[in-house]
Amino acid sequence: MKYKSFILSAVASSAVLLTACSEMSSLVSMAGVNQVTKAALSQQDITAGLKEALNIGVNLGIKQLAAKNGYYDDLAVRIGLPSEASTILKNISKIPGGDKLVENVILSINAAATDAVKDTAPIFINAIKEMTFQDATAILKGDRTAATSYFKGKTKTALKNVFRGRIESSIQKKLVGDVSAQSSWNTLTSKWNALAKNPVGAVAGLKPVNTDLTDYLTEKAVDGLYVKVGEQETKIRTQASARTTELLRKVFGR
Repeated sequence: MKYKSFILSAVASSAVLLTACSEMSSLVSMAGVNQVTKAALSQQDITAGLKEALNIGVNLGIKQLAAKNGYYDDLAVRIGLPSEASTILKNISKIPGGDKLVENVILSINAAATDAVKDTAPIFINAIKEMTFQDATAILKGDRTAATSYFKGKTKTALKNVFRGRIESSIQKKLVGDVSAQSSWNTLTSKWNALAKNPVGAVAGLKPVNTDLTDYLTEKAVDGLYVKVGEQETKIRTQASARTTELLRKVFGR
């Protein structure tokens, strides 16, 4: 009887051990599944968080520049005369009413850029949609304007193409007083070039200015837009108050 009792006890212990092993195996399996799910959610969070941040940054940047005097009032992006025209600024006193002519040009070209920036968001949105998890991870680990650098690589050509068409239209509009950017530029350069080409100007070494206003403004307007997007990106990365959604707080608050 003692031997039989010992056998039954051993069988019972074995059953308990097998049950425990089975339960442990199930727990390990479930943990593995949970870990995979956690990793997948983490990837989703990173990608979604970056896309949300970029959407916010782009929209705020465009909104600021599209406001009245958006380019002109912001010294970080205000568009001045082309470098080729620096000679005009150095000799502006030689042109009757030269200071006023220059101010009209600067006001007008910045107004044209502000007018042109309004409808550029779709280009950025397409770039955001194409962003992969690998892109998002690299951006998240990058510097304060890593996303803006990503944009430059993905959007600059398309942005310049679209911007150029809008600039061509905008510089013809009478956005400042009764003068368009193109006409104010033409007035300034024609007066300057007349001076530069006469014998006195030639002796003084003055050079005519023939900058294509559309090309110049397109380049400067695009660069200014990247500056504003970069500012918004930096805020989201460094300022808790700029993380206005739970997802942004989750991704950038770590």
